Amino acid sequence: MKKVSDMVVKSNSLIEASYSLTVQEIRLLDIALADLTTYEESEKQLTTMSEFVEVRADEYAKVYGVDMKTAYTALREASEKLFARYFTYSVQSVQFPSHQEHRKSRWVWNIAYIEGQGLVKLAFTPDLISLAGKLRGNFSRYHLEQKAPLTSVYAHRLYEMMMQWRNSKVVPSIPYHELRHRFDIADDEYVRITNFKARALEPAIKQINEHTDITVSYDQYKEGRKVVGFIFKFKFKQTAKPIIKDTNKDTNKTASADKPITKRTPKVIPTMSAPQRNTFANKLANHFDFTRDYSAQTYGKSRGEVVTWIEEGLQDDKKRQEWRKYLLMAGYEFPNPINS
Repeated sequence: MKKVSDMVVKSNSLIEASYSLTVQEIRLLDIALADLTTYEESEKQLTTMSEFVEVRADEYAKVYGVDMKTAYTALREASEKLFARYFTYSVQSVQFPSHQEHRKSRWVWNIAYIEGQGLVKLAFTPDLISLAGKLRGNFSRYHLEQKAPLTSVYAHRLYEMMMQWRNSKVVPSIPYHELRHRFDIADDEYVRITNFKARALEPAIKQINEHTDITVSYDQYKEGRKVVGFIFKFKFKQTAKPIIKDTNKDTNKTASADKPITKRTPKVIPTMSAPQRNTFANKLANHFDFTRDYSAQTYGKSRGEVVTWIEEGLQDDKKRQEWRKYLLMAGYEFPNPINS
């Protein structure tokens, strides 16, 4: 099936899970999980098929800005390691509700690399399917293109943690030992906190601030003179305004010297047909600026519900004008006037 989304969705339990992956494995999973996001829950049962999710070298190269040779190598090496990888996460026990249940699960239960084709075919485990791809409930989302430039495993993990709290912009305090756990740093590695900050935390923040859509800062809190945890803050960067052609401008006329120049009213987007509404509803549902600016209205909804909400909005004259800039960024073109 053709992938139409670059949105990755993970449950908060998965974001908080402990696991060890290389950057290549993280990148492979991100592309595959973005594919999973496009399917409704009734379709997720198809993931029992080993050929359900495919990741190609040309797709990997395009998303991550690498050459084809690098993409081939990354997919081959990631596919060789990923089958043996597992993650550990916690859920409330059904049998003992007052206790946490600590589970271990593999990411995939079937994975294959087709030599000479630069193609990986994989099937997610049922546990992972339950923890990813949904837009409803305690799930966090981010756009693949925003995390794609990151080359540090720690930067990948920290960025996802920020997205978990995207609506509040402030991350609850995280104990130092918990952050090490999420970064999968061994007890005998970066033992001194100055080394941890210099080798893991601060380079991760630097990468995020330079290459993604957010800016991260942090404070540390102490017990006595000992640093015991961190409080992170982040904000979304202002996006550059798109260069939009002024379709109202008449290049064949000049302003009269004796007439004041008045500001023209932006051209109104006319009523859309049902196919147009469906097309642009799907585009806006995948558009980063739109989903970010309207996260309060779309948070917790399935992708189908988001598309329906946008389609209904596009029937309203005021909503179409409110969403004008997003529609233009998504490729909307004003209809040509009919010459009599």
